[in-house]
Amino acid sequence: MHLDALLTGQPSEVLTRTLELPGAERKALIPELLATFKDSSEFTEIRPNTYGARNPLRGQQAATALWAALPAGDPLLRKLWIASPTILERVLQDRPLAERKTIALRMIGHQTAWEAIRRMVLDGDLEPIRTPEYYGGWFRWAGRFRGKPLAERLRTEPEALTELWELLTIEGSGDTSFAGFDKYVRDEDKWSTALLELTATGDVDRTRLLDLTLDILARDFAAFRAQWYAALHEALAPTPQERTAAQNHYARLCGSGLPRTVSFAVKALSLVDKQGTLDDEVALQHLPAAAAGRGAATAKLALKLAGRIADRRPDLTDLADDVFEAALTHEASDVRTLVTARLGATPDETPAIESAEYPEPTRPPWDQRKTLTLPLDIPGTPAAVAEALSSLLAYPDQADLLLAALDGAHRVAAELQDALEPLVKRAARIADQKYSAAVPKMIATLVLGLTGRDVPHLPPVDGWRRPLHHRITALLAGTAVPVSAATHRGGWLDPVVFVSRMLEHPDAAEDDVADALLRLAPDTRPEALTLASALIGPHADAIRYALGGPAIEDTGWVALAAARARHPESADPASALRGEPGPPLAWTARTGPDGYGLSSLTLERTPEPVFPKAPWLGVLFDGPDPEWLGFTECHEAVSSPYDRDHLEAAVAEALFSNDTEFGYPVEKAALPPFLDSPAIPGVPGTVLIATSLTLKRPAALQWGTDAALTLLDRRLLGPRALGAALGVLGANIITTRLAPRLAIIANEHPIAVLSTLDTLLPKLTPSHRGIFALLELAADLVERGAGTISAETKEWLTGFKGSSKAAKAASRLNR
Repeated sequence: MHLDALLTGQPSEVLTRTLELPGAERKALIPELLATFKDSSEFTEIRPNTYGARNPLRGQQAATALWAALPAGDPLLRKLWIASPTILERVLQDRPLAERKTIALRMIGHQTAWEAIRRMVLDGDLEPIRTPEYYGGWFRWAGRFRGKPLAERLRTEPEALTELWELLTIEGSGDTSFAGFDKYVRDEDKWSTALLELTATGDVDRTRLLDLTLDILARDFAAFRAQWYAALHEALAPTPQERTAAQNHYARLCGSGLPRTVSFAVKALSLVDKQGTLDDEVALQHLPAAAAGRGAATAKLALKLAGRIADRRPDLTDLADDVFEAALTHEASDVRTLVTARLGATPDETPAIESAEYPEPTRPPWDQRKTLTLPLDIPGTPAAVAEALSSLLAYPDQADLLLAALDGAHRVAAELQDALEPLVKRAARIADQKYSAAVPKMIATLVLGLTGRDVPHLPPVDGWRRPLHHRITALLAGTAVPVSAATHRGGWLDPVVFVSRMLEHPDAAEDDVADALLRLAPDTRPEALTLASALIGPHADAIRYALGGPAIEDTGWVALAAARARHPESADPASALRGEPGPPLAWTARTGPDGYGLSSLTLERTPEPVFPKAPWLGVLFDGPDPEWLGFTECHEAVSSPYDRDHLEAAVAEALFSNDTEFGYPVEKAALPPFLDSPAIPGVPGTVLIATSLTLKRPAALQWGTDAALTLLDRRLLGPRALGAALGVLGANIITTRLAPRLAIIANEHPIAVLSTLDTLLPKLTPSHRGIFALLELAADLVERGAGTISAETKEWLTGFKGSSKAAKAASRLNR
C-alpha cells in the first residue's frame, strides 16, 4: 500500500488499514514510516515566535502505523505517541502472547497505557505485570479525580480492593507513593481518607489493615513515607484490646532506624501501660534502643516508662537499669540528667580537647600568592589521551583534566586516530544533540575530528568559549601552537614556561596569547620578565607589560588581557592600561527578597566591574549564544583562574535559590577546587562553603563539609569568617539541619566550631525556629573544654526566658 493511502484519516482508521496488511508488507513500510514520523514530529518554529511539532496529525498517524509494524523489542516503541488506550489494546491483541508482555512492560508507565494493560490482564489476555511502573499507575489513576471520592471509585473499579493489599506494601517514590500523593490532594481524594471510609463500611478488613501498617513500619521505608503508615494506624483508632494485641509489634519498632517511628512505638507502649496490660519484660527488652536513639523527647518517654515498670516490678530492676544505661551518652543533657538521677552514675569522661590555634587568615595580595604548587598531569600517550577524553565525555566539568587532555592531544595528535575510535559512537550522539551544552559538544567535535570524521567548523564566538574554540579548531587543522596550555592545577600557567614558548613562537595567534595572559600565575614573574627582554613579535610589549614591564599604548584585546594579568583585582582593565587600576575589588554578601518577592542570596562587587566591549573570558556579549551554556556560567571549565571568586559567587547564589535534592549539580563547578588546590577563600568562597552546609542536596553538602574540613586542617579557613558567612544567611538557616553538620566538623575541630557558633548565634534571633540545636551543640563544646563564649554572645543569651528547650540550652551555655 502506498504510504499516503495508509496515513489518512484518524489514527484508529490508520491502525485498521495497517492491521489488514501482511507482516512482510508492514515490515517493508517501516523505513518510510520512521522518516515520516521523525520529520513530522520535529520541534520547529511553525509561526514567528511559536514552536511545536511540524505536523502533529501526520506524526500521530505514522506512530500508530509503527505500533503495528515494529518488532516488540524495538526501543523506539517507548517514544511513540499513543492516540488512545483503545488503540494500544488493539495493537496488543494483534500480537502473540509473549510479544504482548514485552510491549506492555515498555509502555506500562505511559499515562494512557496503564488502564488498557490492566483491563487486558483482568480479562486474561495478558500475563500479570507487577513492576514499579505498574504500581505507579494506581496513583495516576487516583489522580484523575472524575468528580467522585476515591473510596467510591475503589469500590467500583474491578479487583481494586483485592490489589489494594499488594499496593499497600510498596514504598513507591515521589508522587507515586501514598504519602506523596496525599500531600497535595483534597481530603476526599486521599488514600488515607478512602481507607478509613472503606474500613468503616466493612469493604476493607480493619484488623488486617492495622497489622499491615505495623508490618510496613518495620521495613524502615523513607521517613516521610513511613510516617503515612503511622498516621493511618493512629487514625484507625485502635481499641485497648487491639493495642494490647499489637504490643509486641510496638516493642520491636523501638529498634527502628527512623526516629519518628521509634517515637510512635514508645508512645503506643505507654498507652498500653496506662491500660494496665503491658508485657513489662518484653517492653524493657526493647526500650534501650529507644533510650539511646535520636530525639530527647522519645528518650525521656522511654526512660519514664522504664522507671514506672521498675517501680512496680522490683524483680525487673536490672532490665530497667539497662534502659537507663543505654542513655548514659545521649546527646541531650536533660536525658543524661535523668539517667544520673536514677543510677547515680555519670558517663565516662569525654576525652579532653587538645588546645589548638585557629587564625583568621587573610588572602595575600595577588603578587604574593603561591599558585604553582600542583603540576598538571599531562597524558603523554594516545591511550592516556583517549582515557582522559572518555572521562570528559561522561563528566565534562573536570577543568584540570580538560586542559591537560588538550595539551596531551596536541603532543600526540598524529597517533590518536586508532586510540579514539572506541569513543566515536558516544561523541557522535553528543554532537548530534540539538540543545547539548557547549563544553561537551566541543569535546565531542574534537574526538570526531581527530578520528578523521567530517565535522562542521565551530562557529565563531565571543566570551569565555573563544580561546577553547580556537584551540580545538587549531588541533583539528593541525596548526596548533598552544602557548596558553596550563602547566599547573587550577588553570595556572607558569610565566617562565609561557615566555619560553613565545620565544619559540613569537607570532602565536592572538586568541592563544590572550588566553595565556589570563592564566599567568603570580609566581616567577620577575624571572619571566628578565627572560622576556629577548621577545620579538606583535605581542612582545604586551607580555612584558603583563609581567611588570613598561606601560603600553595598545588598547586591543591582548592589551586588555595583559592589564587583567597585571592588575587582576582592578574593576576596569581599560583604566588599568592607562595607569589607573583603582581600588581592588571587594565583595559583600546579603540575603533578601528578589524582584519576585523570593528570598535570594546576592554577592556584590565594589566598585562595580567595568567590562570593555572586547572578547573577555567569563563575560557574555551582545547577541544570543548559539549554544546552551548550562544552568550556570559554565566557563568554569576553561576560564581564567582570576575568575574564581566570580564563579564561587555565581554558584553560591544558584545553590541558595535552587536547593532541590535533584537539581542541576552546579556545585561541581566550584566546590571541588577547594579539595584539589586548597587556598584561602575570599568572601564568595566562604559564603559558598557556608551555604553548602545548610543545604539538603547531598552532593553539595558532602563537598562543602569536605572543603571546610580540608581548609580547617590547613588553617586556611577562619572559623569566625565561616560564622559571619553563616550569619549572612540568617533567617534562612534551618538550624536542626545545620547543627549535625557542624557537629561532624566539631569531631575534628571542636575549638573552631565553637568560634563559628560564637560568631553566628548573635546574628540570629532568640525566636529562630530550632535554635536549641545550635545552643546545645555550643554548650556541649564549652563543657568539653573547647573554650568560652564572647561577652556579645552572653548578652544575647539573656534574651531567652522560660522553660523551653532553647531556654534550657541557653542557660547551660551561659553558666
